[in-house]
Amino acid sequence: MSASASFFQNVLRLVEEQGQIGFWWHDLASGQITASPGLARISGVPASATRTRQSMLNSIHPQDRPYQADMMDLIDTGHPLRREFRIVRPDGTIRWVSSRIDVVLGDDGKPVRFVGVVADVTERREAQRAVEFNHGRRAAFLEATSALTWIADLSGQSIDYTAWCELTGMLPEHCTGQGWLDAVHPNDRDRVRAAYRNALARNEVYNVDYRVMTRDGAYRWYNARSAPVRDATGAIREWQGVLLPIDEHHRPVVGEAGSDEVTTLTGAQIRGARGLLDWSLAQLAQASGVSVSTIKRMEDGSEGTTRPSKAEAVRRALQTGGVSFRTVDGVTWISR
Repeated sequence: MSASASFFQNVLRLVEEQGQIGFWWHDLASGQITASPGLARISGVPASATRTRQSMLNSIHPQDRPYQADMMDLIDTGHPLRREFRIVRPDGTIRWVSSRIDVVLGDDGKPVRFVGVVADVTERREAQRAVEFNHGRRAAFLEATSALTWIADLSGQSIDYTAWCELTGMLPEHCTGQGWLDAVHPNDRDRVRAAYRNALARNEVYNVDYRVMTRDGAYRWYNARSAPVRDATGAIREWQGVLLPIDEHHRPVVGEAGSDEVTTLTGAQIRGARGLLDWSLAQLAQASGVSVSTIKRMEDGSEGTTRPSKAEAVRRALQTGGVSFRTVDGVTWISR
């Protein structure tokens, strides 16, 4: 073996060991097809095995074979090729490969040798398939739930207003910053803004119900939820959110659209909401601005008639903390 041939083989070995790559050569004068060790690993066929054009075509997956039948005819006319298809190893294992064939022409312009490079791309194909599958699953979920999605950056600013604009009829330029809140019912805006800020500050899930002015001019109830998307190190990369329509018969306990009526919570409901948040009386007092003694009397029923402003402050504090109140058939349900 000459020094140049030895050098070439060493380079070839290093290239093949760097990745799932193999090579083959077809000398037209002798008809011999030579395979490298890398191709032997990918195909599962020993490098010493006799290879023919037909045997190489037969290794292609039966479902892909009809689309590759023109391969040899094309390279015979001097056309280089680049294709992706599946192969079936002798043990039945299926692998995806990227195949590139270059044609070496002689002095007369006719092919004298074919050089092939084969790369195993199974992992990439499987990852792509998983992404496509998850995308389809996500699309089906959104269609089934009539949900709208949105993405926000680290500061909580929305990156894509498409879904919100489709729902509300707002223009994208009017949604920047806090502009999207213009479509939220005036009685809900402070609560929504506070809940969002609280979630961003604590890096916690955002979950709040509110009314949205839709493009047909009517207010409708929606449940908005978002969660931080973290990278491999645990750092927050962005926020992913979803907006779910709420059935009118299962809407939160607050006044009707356009009304300032305040629904007063019972003592048991206040205690239950505090329990969901794991809040003490002092924590609720701090969040609502209502004294501990007043909240205690509201819970045990000894307060008598509570001033509407205090009852509203307590309810808003609990909702800002992440609690939702919903009425179903006259029964109030509390959830977080």
